[in-house]
Amino acid sequence: MHFTPALNIILGSAVLIVLMFADYARKYNTDACQRRLFLALLVFSFLAMASDFVYYLVAGIPGKTFRAVLYAALLNYYFFQNLAFYYSFLLFDFLFAKDQKRTAGFRAAVWIVAALHCIILLLNHRWRFYFSIAGGNRLHYGSYYFIRIIASYLPAAFISLDVLWFLRKVKMPPLLLTLCFVAMTGLSSAIDFLFETNSLIWPCFACSLLYAYFFIIQTDSKIDALTGLGNRSSFNEFISKISSAGNHPRRNQERSKRRFLKRKSASASYSFAMIDMDHFKMINDTLGHLEGDNALRDMAGIIKACIRSSDFAARYGGDEFILAVSTEYDIVSLLGRIQAAINEFNEKGGRPYELQISYGYDSYSANSEIPITDFLKHVDSLMYKHKNERRRASDRENNRGNENNQERKDDAVILH
Repeated sequence: MHFTPALNIILGSAVLIVLMFADYARKYNTDACQRRLFLALLVFSFLAMASDFVYYLVAGIPGKTFRAVLYAALLNYYFFQNLAFYYSFLLFDFLFAKDQKRTAGFRAAVWIVAALHCIILLLNHRWRFYFSIAGGNRLHYGSYYFIRIIASYLPAAFISLDVLWFLRKVKMPPLLLTLCFVAMTGLSSAIDFLFETNSLIWPCFACSLLYAYFFIIQTDSKIDALTGLGNRSSFNEFISKISSAGNHPRRNQERSKRRFLKRKSASASYSFAMIDMDHFKMINDTLGHLEGDNALRDMAGIIKACIRSSDFAARYGGDEFILAVSTEYDIVSLLGRIQAAINEFNEKGGRPYELQISYGYDSYSANSEIPITDFLKHVDSLMYKHKNERRRASDRENNRGNENNQERKDDAVILH
């Protein structure tokens, strides 16, 4: 590859990386761990591309100075390319698992591998088992260069294993994104290796990152920044799909007969639950809005820990949350798990407040003649009915307690 093709291919891909970084670095309405991973991936990719560009800029130019620059460019290229590929694995694994502890463990392992690889690259300066700079400042592969190839593209295997592991636990869009990334990166790398070129890897890698970037931006627009649950927009999209599924009952019936009959019939109706946090205003007024935000996060964390990956949960607005599960699952049991988790949270006493909820729930069929908006008003009314019942029960308990206290005072006066 000569200078002009390198300028068109590598520099063009690097500019795309810079534009993505500049845009995403200004977005804070996203998961912090996901943001750090993606920005680090973009930085390592840019540094690898820049090193590769320098290599093609000085390759073949005689002289000791250019020889030293060429060797340093190759060292940086191999190091940062590995980090870029391994951080791709970290990012996709986090998109699947959404587990920061798991990601932290994998990230530590990645940096251990990176440190070992750095040592090997430094040792190569003496023994030339990876590569060497031949006469005329040209790259010459060593006997053990295949080890670098395996180490560099091993993350693709890890990502593929992740896909298999989470195949039934995540939704289709992240899987399609991952498969596209692996296919484009792997195919372009294989072609470059077989034909000893370097004209496909960076454009394909940059396009894959751009696809991932669009996916992340689209996903972030449907996530509530405070709680990490879905937001009102994602819920509106969810119920829109349900409503559209019910608009063509004959077409749905024919499709269900052709394929996934049982699955279609099971997923055609949903149980919805509206959850409202009791005394949330009092938490804000007495403890401040920061503690109010913590209460919302705690409630969202409990919900996320209790639901399945196939369930839908969103912050409906303010201190209200909404759940949607297929009717083949028992939403009463789900609400029971949430209430038990709240009781355990309150018993620990780790916060200056206690969480209390009221809820209403009912089932809805996609083929129902009742509009989904009217159904949601119905569930909302059931939630407020439950809230009022709990309030009246609490008032009766307080009145009973006051009466008992008054009786004790009267008995004490009489005895005196």
